[in-house]
Amino acid sequence: MKNIPIFTASNGMASLILREIPYSGRAYVMVRAVWRGETAALLSECGQFCRAAGAEAVYASQELEPLPANHAYDMVELRCRRADLPLPDRPLKLEPLSAENAAAYLEIYNRCFRDVPGATAYDRKDMERLMGKNLAFLVREAGRYAAVAELDSRGLAGVAVLPECRGLGLGRNLTLSALRLLDGPELTLKTASTNRAALALYRSLGFGGDRITSRWWQLD
Repeated sequence: MKNIPIFTASNGMASLILREIPYSGRAYVMVRAVWRGETAALLSECGQFCRAAGAEAVYASQELEPLPANHAYDMVELRCRRADLPLPDRPLKLEPLSAENAAAYLEIYNRCFRDVPGATAYDRKDMERLMGKNLAFLVREAGRYAAVAELDSRGLAGVAVLPECRGLGLGRNLTLSALRLLDGPELTLKTASTNRAALALYRSLGFGGDRITSRWWQLD
């Protein structure tokens, strides 16, 4: 299912993120412009369109502006000085994403991020985009792929550990091992304000200075 970059409604314009509907049942509305102050009417029209496309839940954002809907979560950016990062408790062998392990990466990523607010599902094109850039990695535990990590130019883009492999310290050690591959004095990451497990992990590593980058509201 394709996104609609510019959806022109009777009361304004928005970008509709519909790609996630087949994976998680969620759709996202990014408000671009509102005519005559009719924000509620615009959201209603966008929400109806998304639900007709199969969405079970619809979230909307206008960056940091409040919307006439139920506040669901914020996307929060955290920062940490690279020099302040602790060492991993145990070394991990990071296996770069390749054609041979791309299917395993895709399965772990989509399975773990399916229920995470704001997360986007990956497909084959995303694997091709990441391959060969030394930004995406897999880790084995007891002989099987158990976790993945992705970096961007500034810090951590995401870490996912299979549910049956959690509680072994993989998330902490993988995060630290991956971040140490980056240069630069300061590292960043983003997570949803409702992702308490991730926030607790990142704070334990020294990340802080919370900055809200967007606010999301759930439409009725």
